[in-house]
Amino acid sequence: MTVRIAAAAYAVPPDIEEVATIMAREDARVQAALAPLSDHSRQRAAEGLGLARVHVCGSRQPFDLVVEAATAALREADLVPQDLDLIIDFSTFPGESSQQVSFAHKLAAELGAETCLNLSFKSGGCAGLHLALKTAMALMTADQKIQTALLVAGDTPPHHNRTLLPITVQGDAGSAIVLRRSGAGPEILGVDVLTLGHLYDALFLTRKNGHLEIVVDALRIEEAVVPIYYLNLYRLVQNVLASASVKLEDIDHFIYSNISLRDREGFRKIFGLSEDRLPPTPMAEYGHTFASDLIINYVTLRREGSIRPGQLLLLASAGMGFTWGVTLARA
Repeated sequence: MTVRIAAAAYAVPPDIEEVATIMAREDARVQAALAPLSDHSRQRAAEGLGLARVHVCGSRQPFDLVVEAATAALREADLVPQDLDLIIDFSTFPGESSQQVSFAHKLAAELGAETCLNLSFKSGGCAGLHLALKTAMALMTADQKIQTALLVAGDTPPHHNRTLLPITVQGDAGSAIVLRRSGAGPEILGVDVLTLGHLYDALFLTRKNGHLEIVVDALRIEEAVVPIYYLNLYRLVQNVLASASVKLEDIDHFIYSNISLRDREGFRKIFGLSEDRLPPTPMAEYGHTFASDLIINYVTLRREGSIRPGQLLLLASAGMGFTWGVTLARA
């Protein structure tokens, strides 16, 4: 079965905050999270972020961003909402004030996609796109009537929870990607994911004083996640490449998360890539936007005219769950 990426789009809110301002405002929470670490680890956690500012939800909330991105993606794919057979929402933090059980259901109503199948899951974090792709492709394989799928995400963290040191600082965004069995667009050659549920408590949500709060267990991340973080990405990349009979040196574009400059450097080194193989992204402008990072970076490459027919794209990310994911596509 052939599945292609027919279109992709993203949307960010107009309001902006400087990362330095956010970190100063949330300093007490950050220091509490980093307290179990050594002095060296605490210092390193604040270095190498490479993030300057983030776009933050105010008048425009995650669902508004999802609608904007979905509308743009459908327009790019030359489709109308009635063409959709499946909508998957893979948001992680849809907003503390969100009243929707599922963005997928509300989006179907908003767009007028009355007959499509609607599905949501919240557990993928930064790797949610790969889980959504794998789920969509499985459903398309099982049911020939599903010809077109729309995958969306819209995220904003709970109030005063943007600083996730020792990991990143989160910005807000909505994104959408359209899959089709036929037509133009990169063909998906393979998707592989890995989840390790025993690491769920490295980064999770809790409720404190009636409000949601992101808990970052810095010591658990340092001792249990960091030692295997890039190794699992390496393993998945090798699996996907082998399944498609492709070599690492054949990849034309590596599309990776905007977690931090330090994290991107770790990814580059584990694969032995030269600096030009992992070029700058809009990370300094948008911060880390969870699963929307990959779509932002993919759309950026397309707008720059960097992706040419026949080139190979490797998308990789990891996040809450704990989850790792890799997708290979040919433009």
